[in-house]
Amino acid sequence: MKKYLLIFIPTLFLIACGAEEQNVNETTTTTTPSSPTENTSTLAEENVNLSNFFMPNNSIARFKGEGNEFATYTLTTKHLYDDYVATYEDNGGTVVERIYSIQPDKISLIAQNGEAYEIKNHTLTELESMDEIEVYLQSPFVVGTDFNGWKITSTSTKLDTTLQSFQDVIVLEKIDQGSISRKYFAKNFGEIKREFIVEEGEEPFIVTSTIEEVS
Repeated sequence: MKKYLLIFIPTLFLIACGAEEQNVNETTTTTTPSSPTENTSTLAEENVNLSNFFMPNNSIARFKGEGNEFATYTLTTKHLYDDYVATYEDNGGTVVERIYSIQPDKISLIAQNGEAYEIKNHTLTELESMDEIEVYLQSPFVVGTDFNGWKITSTSTKLDTTLQSFQDVIVLEKIDQGSISRKYFAKNFGEIKREFIVEEGEEPFIVTSTIEEVS
């Protein structure tokens, strides 16, 4: 089982144990991603500003976790410059800093550091010198778009949380070595849920993190 956990959320387990990398929650309703042929969201037709897929500047979002002690976390968001955003994810074991570059058609992860207990002041020159580690989110937001092993399986999912009911949620899915990983994105919020499922035995093993509060 541990190998699946390391595949899906390495920062929750590897970094929580003290490793530094360079680079999930409670819902009121169980939701199922739409079928691969469904694509009724207006996001598929809009010229979407990808900066809208992050929390507001200086916001602190709280995520309720189920299935693992490190699935509960808080996420602090800092808008550094027009095209750069940093997040600080505190799961009680460590704080992970992630820095993203926003481009017209994608959001790239350009830095990921564990043990980031202080918020850093990055210069624009420093950020521009960072190379892409991986694509975090990519348009067009239509079913079938894929990158880094992830595929958009829905752009019109409804997700009910303790914070609010979200419409037109984008669902990304990755299938790897018998496990299913999903990420849920909502406009004006960004990532609002993570889900990891392993089908084994009579009941599946599930780890989730779902947004429950933003301040």
